[in-house]
Amino acid sequence: MAPSVNDDCVAGSVGSAGSIVRQIDPGSILLFTGGASYRASGAAAAIDAAIEGTPVEVIADVAPNPELDDVDAAIDTYRRMSPDLIIAVGGGSVIDLAKTVRLIAPHSPTALPYALGERMPGPTKTPLLAIPTTAGTGSEATHFAVVYVDGRKYSIADPAMRPDHVILDPELTYSAPPSVTAASGLDALCQAIESYWSVRSTAASRDLARRAIELAFTHLDAVVNRPDADSRAAMCRAAHLAGRAIDVSFTTAPHAFSYTITSHFGLPHGHAVAMTLGAVLEYNANTTEDDCADPRGVDHVQRVMNDVVSILGAPDAAGARRVFDDLVRRVGLDPALDSIGVPSTETRTLIADGVNEQRLRNNPRRMTPESVVALLATVD
Repeated sequence: MAPSVNDDCVAGSVGSAGSIVRQIDPGSILLFTGGASYRASGAAAAIDAAIEGTPVEVIADVAPNPELDDVDAAIDTYRRMSPDLIIAVGGGSVIDLAKTVRLIAPHSPTALPYALGERMPGPTKTPLLAIPTTAGTGSEATHFAVVYVDGRKYSIADPAMRPDHVILDPELTYSAPPSVTAASGLDALCQAIESYWSVRSTAASRDLARRAIELAFTHLDAVVNRPDADSRAAMCRAAHLAGRAIDVSFTTAPHAFSYTITSHFGLPHGHAVAMTLGAVLEYNANTTEDDCADPRGVDHVQRVMNDVVSILGAPDAAGARRVFDDLVRRVGLDPALDSIGVPSTETRTLIADGVNEQRLRNNPRRMTPESVVALLATVD
């Protein structure tokens, strides 16, 4: 059966899960779900109907940002049952965990050597159906997944990571509380903006990213404060487009900073990324010949940064930063590092020391330890 993706984010489309399951005709299913949102979203009723009569093992209540022990426990479950189909229903952590398990479990009892880059993933035959219940990460569209080892974030990347089947149903996001909607929506917007200026971007990925930025920037305030079917569907599309964009370009400096903020201070990922996005936007807009990291040159970087500023409706980069930070506040979150609640010097030092070098290298303007510290000092 050919892979199927409902790119249109059709309300009620989760009901098509039964058709996919019947065509695969699995002898057993491994199901990954989030917590209370699995039932509150309406996903549980649809999935229960789709898998009725098939032996199922459930890995439920997947925690945000799964640690290595969580991944290895799920790998053990897979190796014990050898499922014919994996279904992941939830946010980015749920889908990332399912992607990692289905890729690694046939070959190893632990994800550690893959997270550390010591081994490469092998082939996988178990089909994966991904059904996101948040509009944020775009994990259903990417070839990589996140694993935390001792609080430090690692990515495992392989083309076989991409799910075989995807259902995008905006109705599954209706039950998410405003704080979750805000953080996940900011994640989508930040991913799209970072993808647009990434040194790995292409004309095609920038087209995807532009569409995602426009949708998220237009609808995020409404989906948090005045949600309706149109804004929910728009954010669903924005998140998926952003996922497809970063599948090509990867993310950049704001994501490089975010992982420490999330792991050490417990902030939702999207909020953590948004804290530094505005500062990095202004920093990148001042790229020069001396610090340009994009092989296409400083003129290219200036063009894409001007595009981002224009899409955000601002006159210049400083104005775009203010526009972005104002949006973060309007959806009920604080873009200042001081809001984390620990001394600012300590916070900034910890973030600078824990920066993800891989994501930092994708940034169009080169960063040194000194420039990182200086940039973080402006996030107040």
